[in-house]
Amino acid sequence: MARTARVKSTGAGTAYYHLMSRASNRQFLFSKSAAKDRLMDITRRAAEFSGVKLIAVTIMDNHFHILCSVTRSSEPVPQEEIIRRVGVLKGEKAVEKLSEHLERLSAAGFTSMLEAELDGYRRRMGDISAFMKTLKELFAVWYNQEYRYCGSIWSGVFKSTMVESGKYLEYCRRYVMMNPVRAGIVTQIKAYRWVWSDMPSENEVFLGFNPRREGKVAQIGSGKIFGSVGFVVKWIDAMGFTAKRTVAHAVGDVGYSSHGWRLAKRESEAAAS
Repeated sequence: MARTARVKSTGAGTAYYHLMSRASNRQFLFSKSAAKDRLMDITRRAAEFSGVKLIAVTIMDNHFHILCSVTRSSEPVPQEEIIRRVGVLKGEKAVEKLSEHLERLSAAGFTSMLEAELDGYRRRMGDISAFMKTLKELFAVWYNQEYRYCGSIWSGVFKSTMVESGKYLEYCRRYVMMNPVRAGIVTQIKAYRWVWSDMPSENEVFLGFNPRREGKVAQIGSGKIFGSVGFVVKWIDAMGFTAKRTVAHAVGDVGYSSHGWRLAKRESEAAAS
């Protein structure tokens, strides 16, 4: 069966995504603390380079979850900002090398070549596919060198779900952060080092948390879109899906998720909304 297209917003504005990727053959390649520490560090650096705002991150022994937002602007990323982001991702030596290269092109009057170089970096920014490619490639290089590992680190493509803001985003945040608790590794999220959230207070995140209810958000992983019926149907239309039957699957009582190209709820219910 052919892989279905990834749902991404390409216009100006902010979109939210739940991303997940596994180690090859579900091996416990990240079981060592050093591996999880490095993966968390690279995730943060790759996010800043890519213009992705992290909302929550959890790294397990054989997979990781990211909840993030991407804000796209009609204005191109300036040269100075590109150089700064390269420094965040690769360090000062990379900044010096890139700055000298761009200065040589400018001094020689190669304006078109200079813009082509900058556009190459811009294409890697503001996009979840490019972000995950940067993250996974950088980690794979480190892992292979650190552990003299041969073979693929990652199991195929990553999973992504577009998420509606508000309560749906909070359901996803709770699901991402509660992974080690549900797995029985710890009894309290604060006891697990490799969970991060931009929320200032853990109590705010988990106030009124119901594991049985929010745990149903796990079903999102088999879908492409998660939110209200109206949100799911809007993106079905925006992406031009042409399935005979569009169905939005109810995820318990927390919202609706598209599953494959059988998206949205029953036509009658979707039309009624």
